Amino acid sequence: LSETNIRLISNEKLARSEFAKNVGIDQNSLLWPLDRCPALFSGQTKDIQRSNIELTIICNAFKRAGFAGNIQIVPSGNAKRQKIELAKGNGDLLGHSIFKQSLSNKVQPLASSFYLSDPVIKQGQFILGIFTSANQLETVSQAFRDKTQQTLIATTLSSWKIDIKTLQNMNVKSLHLLPRYDLIAPNLGHKRANFTLAPLDTNSPKKRPLKRVDGYKVALADERIFIVNKSKEKLYLALQDYINYLRQNDDLLTKAYQHANFITDKYQSWTLIN
Repeated sequence: LSETNIRLISNEKLARSEFAKNVGIDQNSLLWPLDRCPALFSGQTKDIQRSNIELTIICNAFKRAGFAGNIQIVPSGNAKRQKIELAKGNGDLLGHSIFKQSLSNKVQPLASSFYLSDPVIKQGQFILGIFTSANQLETVSQAFRDKTQQTLIATTLSSWKIDIKTLQNMNVKSLHLLPRYDLIAPNLGHKRANFTLAPLDTNSPKKRPLKRVDGYKVALADERIFIVNKSKEKLYLALQDYINYLRQNDDLLTKAYQHANFITDKYQSWTLIN
């Protein structure tokens, strides 16, 4: 199968990362020769986290299907902008998974603009921690110990639909939705809200580190999929075939995310509160 350049929409930061340089993504042209694709389970992919293991999954899918040539990284803006560019045909697929429910049947770009892969991260596998400000840590921790989190106000971004749905399912008192990520820490510091969700190992958010409520974790209420432009059926089939192959062979897909340290047993003993 020959596709000279497979156009992969991603963000600039990912294309310029140390991982990108190590695996041969040319920093001038942003071309990634398929023959430079690292093995899914290798030293290069150990502990590289979700975004980078997903690039590796995509690269290996096309390599396995016999495509020759390069992946052309096409830098784009935020997640919404990336989907718009993909629907317009300015790329062939997104370079990362998305939450399935982030696609709409009513708001452009419509879900019907894309081929949707089977889940690469199943519902229940995307785990976050509970974070609050230092001046609220004791109170919030006590509320979760006493199972009285319905007395708490949660905060998250208005654009993070799956976080919102997950928090609503937790029956919190109310939700304080914010337009920008850097507003979360001050919001909690001023006690306008009591907690937010963030990756368990994070030092989040910027400059005003929040405190993690240890012992508790939350599973986001959706699965994650890859999306491909509707005109690129061969690429979609190659990706889908590789996902099925990994899933059916001792669930190597989950094992790849574990190898990358995105899915981890580190917090297995912590209480899942949803």
